[in-house]
Amino acid sequence: MNLHDDLLDVRAVAFDVDGTLAGGDHRVSPRTLRALADLRAAGVEPIIVTGRILGAATAILADAGIDGYAVASNGAVAVDTRDSDPLHTAFMDPDEAQSVVAFCEGRAVEPSLFTVDTMVVEEGSVIHGLLVAADPTAATRAVPPGELPYAESTKAVIFGEPGTLDALDAEVRAVFPRMVRSMDTAFEMSAAGADKWAALSAVLERLGIPPERCAGIGDGENDVVWLSRVGFPVAMGNAREPVRVLARLQIGHHGDEAVAELVEALLEARSAR
Repeated sequence: MNLHDDLLDVRAVAFDVDGTLAGGDHRVSPRTLRALADLRAAGVEPIIVTGRILGAATAILADAGIDGYAVASNGAVAVDTRDSDPLHTAFMDPDEAQSVVAFCEGRAVEPSLFTVDTMVVEEGSVIHGLLVAADPTAATRAVPPGELPYAESTKAVIFGEPGTLDALDAEVRAVFPRMVRSMDTAFEMSAAGADKWAALSAVLERLGIPPERCAGIGDGENDVVWLSRVGFPVAMGNAREPVRVLARLQIGHHGDEAVAELVEALLEARSAR
């Protein structure tokens, strides 16, 4: 793999998780975890930047055997795992969270509200089982409709079959202008002013690393803003079109451990140089 010198000179790499760092089973492979640890050992800071809840984001670093920085819930929360106080936290307006849930009523889609540490769905939702299956270690809770945590929400998600969401695309974006298509099966929206870039920039400032010395790897629409601001944006082979357009490099599919392959090639090239 031939890599540009600009990539070899980065001081940090930010990783989206679902569709990027994680495989088709939504888990981060042992090979990929080793790559994160090796990156840190080489003096390059790995940063998790995900739509997952905080515990699921920090668990990736823990599984890699390292401390560090994680951005969760699409930028609503940012932490240094060595510090008990978060760098950044933002909550949705309760009325806005409630309007997302109301939008799903009568349509073939289902809502979920994320808090800092829990994914919450309505009782009877088929999404509950899917979320548990995708990440058994993450906190997932089913509650009566009247008990959804509107005042504590960091992110609202609309789940559905890809074709259903395709058909609703224009309507969803018209009603909720901040909604982005993070995956084929999900639209999501965080608090106003909270996005992955706002949180990542706070992390980079803490590290003293300018954005142009940071690479980023992602696949979804919720990655477009932050990828466009780092020095070396990388698109997955499975990335949505807006990500591919802005990327300086496109790698393989997330199901083929393409991120691990890239990190291994990066470290080999740095060592050879």
